[in-house]
Amino acid sequence: MKKLVTLVTAVMLVAILASCGNTPKTPIASDATVAPEATLTAKEQWVKDNQLGSYDTGTQDWAAIEAAAKEEGELLVYANSSKVEKAAEKFMELYPEIKVQAFDLGGDDVLNKVVEEQKAGAFTGDVWFSSGGANLVGQVMPNEYVWRFMPDSLVDKIPDEFTHPLVMTRLGTSVFAYNSELNETCPIKNIWELTNPEWKGKFFIEDPLNDASTLSKLLTIVAHEDEMTKAYKDLYGTDPVLDDDTPTVGWLWLKRFAANGPTPESGGDEVDAAYATPGMTESYMALGSYSNYPDVLDGNLAFEPCWGLEPIVGIQSQSYVGIINQAPHPNAAKLWIRFILSEEGRDPWAKFGTYFTDSTYVVPEGQKTLEEMMGMSWMIDEQFAYDNLVTGRDFYLINLGE
Repeated sequence: MKKLVTLVTAVMLVAILASCGNTPKTPIASDATVAPEATLTAKEQWVKDNQLGSYDTGTQDWAAIEAAAKEEGELLVYANSSKVEKAAEKFMELYPEIKVQAFDLGGDDVLNKVVEEQKAGAFTGDVWFSSGGANLVGQVMPNEYVWRFMPDSLVDKIPDEFTHPLVMTRLGTSVFAYNSELNETCPIKNIWELTNPEWKGKFFIEDPLNDASTLSKLLTIVAHEDEMTKAYKDLYGTDPVLDDDTPTVGWLWLKRFAANGPTPESGGDEVDAAYATPGMTESYMALGSYSNYPDVLDGNLAFEPCWGLEPIVGIQSQSYVGIINQAPHPNAAKLWIRFILSEEGRDPWAKFGTYFTDSTYVVPEGQKTLEEMMGMSWMIDEQFAYDNLVTGRDFYLINLGE
C-alpha cells in the first residue's frame, strides 16, 4: 500500500511540473527605477527656464516677468539706431528699478559683437535691436545666437508675417527717387531704364561694395526673376537675351546697372546731398530713404519717390528685436521687447516715412500706408542675399563702370 501511495504521488508531481512548463510566466515586479532624464546643457537649461525656442508656449505671466526683471535690475541693448537712447530713457521712467545701457553700435558692429561674444562664451548682451539682414537669417539664427520672443499681448496687432525669424519693429523703405525741382514727374517709368546710356554715371547709391544692406537690396531685385522678365518685355518689347555670366534676367539687370557706373556714396545723407540738394542744375536719380522725406517738407531736400515705377518703387529693410542667447537679464529683455513694440516705445522713430508692423499704427497724413507701400515694394530677400553676398559683390565689382 505504501508503494502505491508513493507511486501516485510521484505521478501527480510529474503532472504538476509538466503543467507549469506550459503556463505563461508572469513578470516579476522589479524595484528598478526609470532612467533619469538626460542632463541639459547650460544653454538648454537657460532656454527652458526662460520658455524660449521649443519651450515657448506663446503665453506669458507678465506680473512674474516684471517682478523678475526688477530683481535683475539691469539691461544691455545692442542697437543700430541713435534714437535707442531716447527709448531707454522712457523705459527707465516706467521701470526705475532697471538700469538700461543702450548702445548705438551700427548694424555691422551689433552683428560682430553678438557673434564674437557667443563664440567666446561671454554672455553679456541682452537684446538684439538691429537689422542684421542676410547674416541674421544665414548665421545668427541657425546658430541660436538670438532667440525669438513674441509678446502674447501683441499677437492680434502684429501680423505673423512680421514676426519671423524675429519680431520686426519697423520697416525702412529705400525708394527710387528723383530731384523734384528739376522734374515734374519721375524721368523713368521702368528700372531697366537705369541701364540705358542716358543714365550712365547719373545715379547715386550707398556703396554696395562696402554696405551689405545696399548689396542685399540689389540682390533682392536679382531674386525676382519673373517680375524683372516682365518689366524687360514691357520696356523693350522682346524677351531678354542672357549673357554667359548671367544665369537669370535679374543678374542681367545687375550687370547692366553696374556697367552704367552708379556713383557710390558713403551714407544716406551723402546720397541725398548728391541728387536732392535744392538749387541743383543737373538732374540725377538715387536709391534713397523714404524716411528722409520730412527734410523735403522742411525745404532742406528736393526729391520725390518714383510712384508707379515698374516693377517696384522700392525695397523694404527690416529692423528686428530678439533676446540674445543666454542673456544675463532675460526678463528685463522680455519687458523691453514688449515696451519697444508699444506706442510709447516706438515714439522716437515715429515720423513721416517710417513704418511699424503694429497694424493699429496710423501713418502721418500724406504718407503712403504700409499696405500701399507693401504693394509697390519688395521685402529684402535675406536668405537669397546671404547665399549670394560674396558672389554678388564680386559680380558687381567686375562689371562696375564697364
